[in-house]
Amino acid sequence: MSSEGGVVGYMSSGNLSSMSSSKKDYTRTMRLSVIEGALYTLAFNATQGFVYSTLALYFNFDPVLVSVLAVLPASSQLVQFFSPVIYKIIPSRKKAIFWIAFIARASFVIIPLSLVTGTKNKFIVAIPFIVFSILNSLVGSLWTSAMKDIVPEDRRNKYFGMRNTVATFAGLIAWVSYSMILQYLDRVTALLLIYLICSLVFIYTAFLLYLHDIPETKVVEYGLTTPFRTLKNRKFRNFVLFVFIWNFAIQFAGPFFSYFEVSQLKVPYSFLGILNIINSLLAMFFYTFYGKVAERVGEKNMIRYGITLALAIPFLYSMMTPNNYRYLLIIDVVIAAMAWSAINLAYFTLLLKIVEEPSEIYISIHALVAGISSLLASYAGGVTLNAIKDWRFFGLTGYNVMFMIAFALRIGALISFTKLDFGTEGHRPLKFVEIGQILLKRSRD
Repeated sequence: MSSEGGVVGYMSSGNLSSMSSSKKDYTRTMRLSVIEGALYTLAFNATQGFVYSTLALYFNFDPVLVSVLAVLPASSQLVQFFSPVIYKIIPSRKKAIFWIAFIARASFVIIPLSLVTGTKNKFIVAIPFIVFSILNSLVGSLWTSAMKDIVPEDRRNKYFGMRNTVATFAGLIAWVSYSMILQYLDRVTALLLIYLICSLVFIYTAFLLYLHDIPETKVVEYGLTTPFRTLKNRKFRNFVLFVFIWNFAIQFAGPFFSYFEVSQLKVPYSFLGILNIINSLLAMFFYTFYGKVAERVGEKNMIRYGITLALAIPFLYSMMTPNNYRYLLIIDVVIAAMAWSAINLAYFTLLLKIVEEPSEIYISIHALVAGISSLLASYAGGVTLNAIKDWRFFGLTGYNVMFMIAFALRIGALISFTKLDFGTEGHRPLKFVEIGQILLKRSRD
């Protein structure tokens, strides 16, 4: 099981849009968002991890295609740079979110149709991943700016902690179901059933977005150079510098964790399902726990704590072989749950704290930087693996070397993060041990 997931679902996922919207009660929309996030995660998991790797093996994807498609959700953030332009085509933020989400998510019907008709063309199967990644990235940008207006700042840590907990539980159900389907049905039937469920649930989530009460945007003008004005904001400039370094570090080898498990280690799907259950249960606990203590520790300290833990993930994979993967994967899922829960929660709330109005402009430049970094990393990772995948020495392979390079990149990202000032710290910088002590003390209260 690849525990390298980054944000659960799509974190799609200050000052309010107007005086009237600041007084408006968005409780119903916040509840709908929790349901939508859970169902979205259930469907989205079919496009990730061992399910995606099985699909890639069935359609004979080469390493570069595996890497590029797997990292598309991150690299396609490039198009978010143009998200404010959407308002010139669809003036309503609510209608823009619904229609773009509907087209993006409905595109996955192509996969079950290809399986039913026996069309074994990898480029046709790649179409929904491309369409979904590009359009859903636009949805993510619009959704994030809307949630900044909908969720009060003093409730964000707890709310998104709870939302991620529910989404993780839905992901747990998905992983268990998908692993059982793949374990006990033949490959074609299993993939057909999984992606039929995936496409139908995706379409329903678009309808749930339509039911959201979404405040309108504050964007009144937009030019291609407008987002770059945000770089005059020093704290935001430092943040996007970290975004570039971090995204490159995690996406360099990110697509190959699950692929390595399925194609090289031959891990049984039943065992992968058990690992995902463990990871999901732990993540549910940590999202709830971190949501309660994040304000006491501070977002930057929480992210540094998470990155430090995340260093262990590629290091474990760099030593993983068919003989030792069982206990190493168990250690991995425990560490991954602790690390990514902290990173995902604190990263999103830190982003919302740093951006100013109109938030779409800030989020678009953030997405541009993240997309460029992810695209460069995925291509570099794919080329690197193509060159070293056949290496064999002392029981290790080129894949193990790949993960060791990723480990070194993450160390560099951690060092750069600790040196950058985001101008939002209300807490002194804490050492890893100090953060652990605070979390331990809180757990006993």
